[in-house]
Amino acid sequence: MVEFIIYIATSIDGYIARSDGSIDWLPSPEDNEEDFGYNKFYDSIDALIMGATTYKQVLGFGDWPYPGKISYVVTNRNLSTKPTDVLFIKGGVEEVLKNVKEKDYKRIWLMGGGSLISSFINRGLVNEYIITLIPTILGSGISLYQSVTELKLDLVDTKSYPSGIVELHYKKTWA
Repeated sequence: MVEFIIYIATSIDGYIARSDGSIDWLPSPEDNEEDFGYNKFYDSIDALIMGATTYKQVLGFGDWPYPGKISYVVTNRNLSTKPTDVLFIKGGVEEVLKNVKEKDYKRIWLMGGGSLISSFINRGLVNEYIITLIPTILGSGISLYQSVTELKLDLVDTKSYPSGIVELHYKKTWA
């Protein structure tokens, strides 16, 4: 059975981006000697799922940062620019689920955005939550949790870094 994992950074108040979609408040990977466990996590996943806005933002970073792993982009837009490892999926979460169930994936990274992630949460599909808290309060923006139902989680691990960044690792409570 495939596991869906959220691995994402948020402000302390739970925002993944400013209201305009900007993520300029996130620390730059080049500014940190520590990878905060990213490489280990990336090696543990088989595929990625993201929305169109996240996809377009990632394209703006330069070279495609996820080579060798299939990236599913859930969209109703007609997007043209596409690296070879990207599949556009129209029809939402149900269509993605049909596609990934045909594969032999073990772990899939739900990387954004908040609306898409919330759709997976509300369907009870998310197994792990790895949330990196950035020591910034935005006050408003795009929330990671958009109209989600109450959910109890079990704390698996915490890591703190000298920069003030804290990683919280939770798993879904199986009651």
